[in-house]
Amino acid sequence: MTLLGTVEEIWRYPVSSLGGEQLASVQIEEDGVPADRTWCVVDAHTGLAASPEKEERWRPALFLQSRLAATAPEIGFPDGNWLAVTDPETDLKLSQHFGFDAAVWPYEKAKGSAQKSGRLAVDRYEPSPLHLVTTSSLDHLSNLIGTDSVHSRRFRPTIVLRTYGDPEFREKAWIGQRLQIGPEVVALAWEETKRCGLTLIAQPGVSENPEILRTVLRQNRRNFGIYGSIETAGALSLGDSVHLLGA
Repeated sequence: MTLLGTVEEIWRYPVSSLGGEQLASVQIEEDGVPADRTWCVVDAHTGLAASPEKEERWRPALFLQSRLAATAPEIGFPDGNWLAVTDPETDLKLSQHFGFDAAVWPYEKAKGSAQKSGRLAVDRYEPSPLHLVTTSSLDHLSNLIGTDSVHSRRFRPTIVLRTYGDPEFREKAWIGQRLQIGPEVVALAWEETKRCGLTLIAQPGVSENPEILRTVLRQNRRNFGIYGSIETAGALSLGDSVHLLGA
C-alpha cells in the first residue's frame, strides 16, 4: 500500500447549501456520513431547493450553519440562535433571513423526518457518498491565484486529506483506484468533482473571489477534488492514515 496522507478534516452538512459541522470522528456508512445533506432550504411557494450558485437571492444561505442534534438537525442563524428544522419558528426565521418566504424540508433519505409537513424536497443532484480534497490541491490553487490560502470550506468536502510534496492537483491521479481510509473504510475514487459558482461566494471568514472558479476552469477543466463510493463502511477519525490500494 502507498501512503497518501492523513485525515485532517471531516465534515457533515445536515442541511444542504448551509455551512456544516466539523467532526472528530464518524461512522461512515455505504451512503456516506450519516445525516449528511438530508434536509434543504426551499422556496416556500414552489418547493424548489435553494441554489446559491445560480440565484443571488439564495446567497445568504452560506451565512447560516447546520449541525446534527439529538433528534433533528438544527440551523444556526447570524444572531447566534439555533433552531431545530422541525421547530415551527424555523420557517419564519428563514423567511426573515432571506427576505422572501422560505422553509426547510427533508429529502426522502431523511428517514423518519418528514412528519414536519408531509412534504419532501427533490434533490437537485445525486450526492456522492464521499467527496475528498487534498491540501496539495488547496496549496496549488492558492499558488496559482496568488493568495495565502484557499479555504476548504469553499468546496464543501467530506474529507480533507493532508498530503505532502509539491503542490499539485494530487487526487486526480487516483481516479479508478481504491483508497484505504483509516483502519476500516475502503472507497473507490470514481470521478473528479466539477465545480460551480458556490466556490466563489462569500461566507463567514471567506470573501468573495471569482478567481477561484476561473482558475479551476482554466487550469483543471473545472475539476477540483474527487468523488467516491464506499465499498467498506467503518469508523474514521482525524489523524487516520489514508493509503492507495490500487484498482
